[in-house]
Amino acid sequence: MEPLKLNADIEDIRGICNVSNTRISGFIMYTRRHSYVVNALSDKNKWNELDEISGANWPIFSVRPHDNFSIPRSAYNDGDSSIAYMMVMTTDEPNDNRGLLELFSLNEKDDLPCFVIFIWRDNNELERLVWKLNNDSVDEVFKSIREVVELVSETEGYIDPEYRRSENVYRNVKQNVEARLFRKSIVRKGVLLSKIRDLISMLI
Repeated sequence: MEPLKLNADIEDIRGICNVSNTRISGFIMYTRRHSYVVNALSDKNKWNELDEISGANWPIFSVRPHDNFSIPRSAYNDGDSSIAYMMVMTTDEPNDNRGLLELFSLNEKDDLPCFVIFIWRDNNELERLVWKLNNDSVDEVFKSIREVVELVSETEGYIDPEYRRSENVYRNVKQNVEARLFRKSIVRKGVLLSKIRDLISMLI
């Protein structure tokens, strides 16, 4: 976990994206009202697990409350200026995320907490995909983050290194993420219909 300066701006974020090994990036968006996310990301072991899953290729940005342990202050390796760790802390104040709501076209009430998968296209336009986080408990929110990080990492890993800096990496990730979200919605609807049938059968 490599911190940027406090209140890191969009140019800091783009700077890291530009030197990463792949075109895809992620951002965990939440505020202090999402205490389960705060608690999950305050856990050093959980943070390190996400860092391990994402590997050294694609950066994941997040506010990282760091009261419990210290974090080094350099954002790059000294040797080749490549990024050392890909879980990138932008600040220690969760509400600073609000400054990026407009960038990602998010509504705080409806969209947060979420994991944003994004890319700057060749024409410099930002394209993003939103994965809503399950905020029912600390364990559920962490499982939700881990699921999307594993999915993106797996998809990115199948792409040949020479193509990872192209827009195709985002297209492949988007296709797989949307397919997973569709399957999850079908399962939720099936569970809901089953509960409705059970309720009706009890009333008859």
